Amino acid sequence: YIPFFLILFIYFSGCFTPVPGQGRMPLAAVLLVGPSSLYYWYLVTEGQIFILYIFTFFAMAALVLHQRHKGLVPDSNGLFLLYSFGLTLLLITLWVGWLWNDKTLRKKYPGVIYIPEPWAFYTLHVSSLQENKAGS
Repeated sequence: YIPFFLILFIYFSGCFTPVPGQGRMPLAAVLLVGPSSLYYWYLVTEGQIFILYIFTFFAMAALVLHQRHKGLVPDSNGLFLLYSFGLTLLLITLWVGWLWNDKTLRKKYPGVIYIPEPWAFYTLHVSSLQENKAGS
C-alpha cells in the first residue's frame, strides 16, 4: 500500500493552481466523492493501514497550508482527493464509534488503534444472523 499512497500524494502535489476559481468541483465529481470515500474506507479498514492513510492525509493537509503561502489553491482534482480523504476519516470515525463497545472485536483487535475489519464484523455478526434465519 505504500506505493499506492505515495503515488496519490505525488499526484496531489501537482493539483494546485494560482486561480481560486478553478478550485471548484463539477457536480459529477461532488457525486463521486461518496463512492471514492467508501472505497478508501474499505481499503483502510480491511487492509489495516490506518497509520499510512492518516500520515498521507496529514501530509496532504500540510501541503495545502504550504501551498497557500505561495498563493496556490487545490484545483478540482486536488479538492476531490482532499474531500475524499476527509470523508473517509469521518467514515472511519463513525465505524470505530459504532463498534467501540463490541467485546469480541475488541479482543480480536487489541491495542491503541482499534479499527475492526469489515470482514471480521460480517463473519461475526451478519453471517451468524443469516445462519439463524436459515435454521429457523
